[in-house]
Amino acid sequence: MELDRLKQTHAAVKAIKGGPDGAGAWFSAYALCLSGDSPANLAGALETSHVALKDALGSWQAPTGSLRWIYAALLTGNGKTASDFVTLRTTLKESAKEAGTGKLYAGGSRAALVLTLSGARSASALRRFLAIQKAIQPPWWRANQAITDQFAASHAAQDDSPDSVVRAREAALAVFAGAKATRGLKREGARLCALYRQPAREVAERFVALRAAARELKPIRQTGNRHLYMEWAAQGVTSADLPVIASHMQALDAVTQTGSARLRLAQLVWLGERGDGGLGTVSAMSAVIAAQTAAIIAASTATSAAVTTTSGP
Repeated sequence: MELDRLKQTHAAVKAIKGGPDGAGAWFSAYALCLSGDSPANLAGALETSHVALKDALGSWQAPTGSLRWIYAALLTGNGKTASDFVTLRTTLKESAKEAGTGKLYAGGSRAALVLTLSGARSASALRRFLAIQKAIQPPWWRANQAITDQFAASHAAQDDSPDSVVRAREAALAVFAGAKATRGLKREGARLCALYRQPAREVAERFVALRAAARELKPIRQTGNRHLYMEWAAQGVTSADLPVIASHMQALDAVTQTGSARLRLAQLVWLGERGDGGLGTVSAMSAVIAAQTAAIIAASTATSAAVTTTSGP
């Protein structure tokens, strides 16, 4: 993804009356750039999608505020419609109610978005999501429905089975728990390794290297954190990639630093520039999920929307 194209699309998004502002505008522009259409056409399509979401969900049903613009932009950038998302969201809520699996985060919005964007809209995909959700649900004292739903949907989109997800997490958990440097992030690291199908020992090594390298790069050191480095390590980012990301941060100096928004956006631009599709040996679906969720996370962190990351209990 070219920085000039991102900035042109951002200008088109900012021109929308009543449209997103701050980090929300930047990440809406990033999501739109996933399509090859012109900035003007994309901004018009974004506005249309946002209106459709508002008509279907009203003012109070999730997603709301700046996050609704991000959802509309992600749908537009990926060639999906608001109707695709709303229909799946409704079906998912009905399926969860029939299955008696309990509540969905934000009315099923996060899960429905991942499943819609990945094209996993069949009845079997929804059953797979509910089965994985049940299999990975932590005890109540560590429960975070947003994280559980996001990962369950991501695994369902990749055709993973509940048993395979649990096994992969348990194997990775043992690796992270056994090393002092990663023990505090053992569950987070295990979740990410299982999703991205990455060897835990390699991810742990990249995490340690990233954390050390980040200390030498002021732009990254100022807004980065260990959770972000673990996420990047699982995605295949290495310490050699950080100078390029830091350079992109400087080029994106108009983006707020709040909530690591500038850092996350710079990494996403770098992700789009890589010839291997972004995540090296990681599957294409994981690459799509990584980019989409990073945009949502960064925008919601930098605004008043509820924050959900891959970190947590």
